Amino acid sequence: MSAKRIAAATLLVVGTLLWTAATFGVWAQRQALNTDNWVATSSRLLENDEVRTALAVTLVDRLYDTDAVTQRLRDTLPPRLQPLAAPGANALREVALRNAPRILGTAAALKAWKLANRGAHRSFLALVDGRLAAGGEVNLDVKGLLTTVAKGTGLPAGATDRLPPSVATVQVLKSDQVKTAQQAVSLFRDGLWVLVILAIVSFGAAIALSSDRRHTVATVGICVMVAGIATLAIRRVAGAWLVGALADAPNAHAVGGDVWEIATSLLVDAAQGSLLFGLIVTSGAWLAGSGRLATTARRVSAPGLRAHAAVARAGLAVALLLLVWWGPVPWTGRVIPVALVALGAFVWLEWLRRRTLEEFEEVRPGELGRTLRATSWFGRERPDDTVHAG
Repeated sequence: MSAKRIAAATLLVVGTLLWTAATFGVWAQRQALNTDNWVATSSRLLENDEVRTALAVTLVDRLYDTDAVTQRLRDTLPPRLQPLAAPGANALREVALRNAPRILGTAAALKAWKLANRGAHRSFLALVDGRLAAGGEVNLDVKGLLTTVAKGTGLPAGATDRLPPSVATVQVLKSDQVKTAQQAVSLFRDGLWVLVILAIVSFGAAIALSSDRRHTVATVGICVMVAGIATLAIRRVAGAWLVGALADAPNAHAVGGDVWEIATSLLVDAAQGSLLFGLIVTSGAWLAGSGRLATTARRVSAPGLRAHAAVARAGLAVALLLLVWWGPVPWTGRVIPVALVALGAFVWLEWLRRRTLEEFEEVRPGELGRTLRATSWFGRERPDDTVHAG
């Protein structure tokens, strides 16, 4: 194997690794730094039955582990009945445990959950961007959610008014973790583009070193698809590890898999986007190859590409519009990625059209019909047509 081939193969491997890392970077950036995505993912967590039940138990425990409910009952009871406040609170706790999952599934609870997560994420972005004091913290305010649960489970009005901050909020980010969070955000924002650029440079250098550039372009598409498959495989392994690590925490273990599936749904989108992009690149390179099917496809399309070039361009435009309308992956709904793919697709079409016309200059209209008549459904020549042709 020549030095150039070894170098090209090495660059393809490096490019695949970099593209895989970039896929994780896309997920981390979209998940951690986009408030709307953060809120949407959080909402999906609350809409999951298992997760909602586990959250309900946590909230009820948090609410009843204080004296707020008992004190509120004591305030509403006559002096002679005030000793019944504690037993009454315990009875209400059992009612709350049964009804809280249903209450958390209501529109009011979902609204409170969204507001809490939106506020927490905005505080997170402000803190890591330096717009809040360095000693600040990020807390998830669950008082609205606790109030919704309290009202829906029959607690006296105002039972949550006296909750201490340690109960009404959940600490998401401590002040001593801010520097780490800032470094992670910087890595997501800047490192992602470095990974993408390095991956593209690696793939481009591999193509430049190759003696068969079309074949290498097809290999690049396969490498991008491999990166998508590797991402899905790593996600699966990491999910299994996470669920196993939670074995000692029964409540968390029961919902760990569901939480991981929802939390990494954007990672699946990124991996599928990589698979689709790689498929497009590989398909385009294959169609320009010397294989039997690819050559036949170019030969039968030569008359049409010669006489109706505008129709071919319009057909490609329609195909791209259908891809955007279908929206199988997130990047098909974004202007810049779609514009780049469209530009590449039209450049490829013009190059392929010119090559096809030079390659099959003498092919006349009707070649598709003649090819279909000369071959069977499975691509083998039919004996009667072969004899007739001879």
